[in-house]
Amino acid sequence: MRTTRELRGARVTGGRKGTRRIGKILRAVFYPNGRKLAGYIVARPEILFMFKRKDRFLAFDAFRIVDGRVVATIDRDSWDAPACKRLEVDWDRCLIMEGMTLVTSDNEKVGTIDSVEYDERSGKVIALQVTDGAAARALIGVSKIPAKLIVGYQDGKVVARRAASEIKTEGGLAAKAGEQAAIATHTIKEKTKGARKTANDVSKKAGKAASKALDSGSLALGKQLGRTKGMFKAFKDEYKKGRGK
Repeated sequence: MRTTRELRGARVTGGRKGTRRIGKILRAVFYPNGRKLAGYIVARPEILFMFKRKDRFLAFDAFRIVDGRVVATIDRDSWDAPACKRLEVDWDRCLIMEGMTLVTSDNEKVGTIDSVEYDERSGKVIALQVTDGAAARALIGVSKIPAKLIVGYQDGKVVARRAASEIKTEGGLAAKAGEQAAIATHTIKEKTKGARKTANDVSKKAGKAASKALDSGSLALGKQLGRTKGMFKAFKDEYKKGRGK
């Protein structure tokens, strides 16, 4: 089992010796139903720090991890349109689930998808790690929503069964400190004015950073790829050429 969070920003190498620099992992790409990982978008370094190069798509089953590096296989169908064809991936309908809102079938918000646990061999999604933001992840932790509760994708959101809203968070600082009330209500009460100010400052900084990232489009969070403009357009065009469209 692996989580998509583990590979964010990981260096990708390839070639016959596995040492040729290709780029860095940007985001995970999932099948339209959200139940299986298709692969990863790899952002390549700019030429002379000025000219943007096309992003690439690396199939989920076409690499291994060596000393923290993602080492891609040299097979032609490991990458881009050939990989999509082999995996029977409809690129336009695939999802970038990290950053998407998770709601129940009756439209109750559960949280935001922070990371996805999946089986390395099959690509099958095991669970969604859901939180209310960067600060909440550290303080409160994450809710692990089993894949069996995922219903699908609709109107820009991932939909899960009603039971998803009843799963408690785990792994945060509040849990370790024994703040069970905070875990249950997703609220952390500071006991002093100074503690409240510190928490507010951290929250504001995290919010500004997140807004900046979203505004720039650098993370392309929570997208259906067919609706994404700019960032993946170059690869999308190549994908369509490969399919003869």
